[in-house]
Amino acid sequence: MPTIKQPCPIIHCNGREVRPKFSNACGNTFLVYDLLPLQNTYDWEAVKKSIWNIMKDIRVNGAPVDDALVLRKICSDADTLDVKMHVLEPDSTEADFCGNGARAVGTFLFEAYGKQYPRLRLGSRMGMHELTNKDGICFVNMGKPVIINPQRDFFHQGIKVTMTYVDAVEPHLVTRSFFDPRFLEQIGVAINATWKSEFPAGVNVNCVKLTPEKNELEVMTYERGVYRITQACGTGSTACCAALIHHQWRPTQPRYTVKLLGGTLNIHYQDSNEFLIGGDVKFSEFEK
Repeated sequence: MPTIKQPCPIIHCNGREVRPKFSNACGNTFLVYDLLPLQNTYDWEAVKKSIWNIMKDIRVNGAPVDDALVLRKICSDADTLDVKMHVLEPDSTEADFCGNGARAVGTFLFEAYGKQYPRLRLGSRMGMHELTNKDGICFVNMGKPVIINPQRDFFHQGIKVTMTYVDAVEPHLVTRSFFDPRFLEQIGVAINATWKSEFPAGVNVNCVKLTPEKNELEVMTYERGVYRITQACGTGSTACCAALIHHQWRPTQPRYTVKLLGGTLNIHYQDSNEFLIGGDVKFSEFEK
């Protein structure tokens, strides 16, 4: 495992040090804090404040980190470990979920706890997300995205942008009206300012381009919380595939390849209308 040549952003819980691992999942970067061994015997509000203070200033290899992922135990039995993944964002808010973060956490959990617990699950407001290890790659069951509004228009600088509102654990707007990072940045800022009453915690905005391959699409995402275009977004990629199937932009496929700025995601579509996402995850440790 590579070592990052800078001080570790340690937090303290009940006098114990918790050292995070650094994860890169398709260009999304995370600090992963494992609090499971502490059995919830700590001041959770104080922990969050400590991490948010770190998030304000932390740079890893000169670049900001997208989120801190904090793992807390929900419950366990002889076979199953249920974990809550808290997604702490740089603006001192907590996201509902993070698809690429879940892949990173799932990869970590299989390595750290997979021998003890054959079944691993992550909790969110949508319920429990099953984690599956397929040939060494962690796939996360993202559940069934919900199309809230299949078509709504937003006007910016005289240009009409038609979007689909999808609840994919996180709120996402999906459009094929353009595919341009500069305009996406402008639209993301404008929508989050104009529709503040509807999305008080912000909303993610995705633009989609279909490639000649029938099961492939390109996606760029402007993410709430960090309020910029990120290298990848798992919930956004899921929302885009759900919109593709809903609008029948292409014949439905059991497998999709999503090309992102930071890499590639593999998305499996099941007959139950559930989506699984998987892809590459890399971990690093901070120097001692």
